[in-house]
Amino acid sequence: MIKHIVKYRVYFLLLLLVFPSFGYGQKWKLDRTEILFGVGTVSFFGDIGGAESTDALWISDLDFMSTRPNVNFGYRYRIDEWGTIRGNLTYGRFIGSDENSSNADRNYAFTTNLYELTGYFEYWLIKEKQMVRYSSMSLRDGLRRFNATFSVYVFVGIGAVYFTPVAQDNFVGDPRFVDDKNFGIVLPVGIGIKYPLTSRNYLGFEFTGRLTSTDYIDGFKPSGSKYNDTYYFTSFYLTHKIKFKPKRRQTK
Repeated sequence: MIKHIVKYRVYFLLLLLVFPSFGYGQKWKLDRTEILFGVGTVSFFGDIGGAESTDALWISDLDFMSTRPNVNFGYRYRIDEWGTIRGNLTYGRFIGSDENSSNADRNYAFTTNLYELTGYFEYWLIKEKQMVRYSSMSLRDGLRRFNATFSVYVFVGIGAVYFTPVAQDNFVGDPRFVDDKNFGIVLPVGIGIKYPLTSRNYLGFEFTGRLTSTDYIDGFKPSGSKYNDTYYFTSFYLTHKIKFKPKRRQTK
């Protein structure tokens, strides 16, 4: 009798472990949509500021004291188990100064408010698993977070930006300051990770680089400039899955 009870408990445990993995093959269709809220930082690479030497590596142009915040909102829709599309609205504040750079004698500085609307395609290198919770008395809550694991994705996209540069220091009143070219196209490329906090709420992190079609985010394009402005976002996200109940067929 005891042997039979032990055997059936083993079978029961195996069923609990196996069936969720089969069920997720279709369950993702009920959890296609998510909303996202993120905060992070923005780092700008333009024509004002930079390293003290023109021969320095590009990473030397990164000025941590000039790092400023970004805030963004997003909406994600799952196409299948491996692919999602997403729309994002982002605000970022940029600043830069020639102080301690190779152009310190020029003494230009700027601030810019930037608004960005982008669309992404996301491919999941490690696909998301459905969060499973058990509360059976027979299991004594021993498997409450069986498959709470990280998922990883990469993404590319396209978008538009609107920005408003403001001149500071010696840049004020300079005829080379341009504040009437306020639009551009951006091509975001990045990588992200995601981890479940509950069955519907997730924590995520992204790192994204932006190639742009403009050289005027800082309001300045020096003669002989070969490259457009670029910038990078890091963002921590809170994501919430929106559950839609399937429509029931009405019987006559």
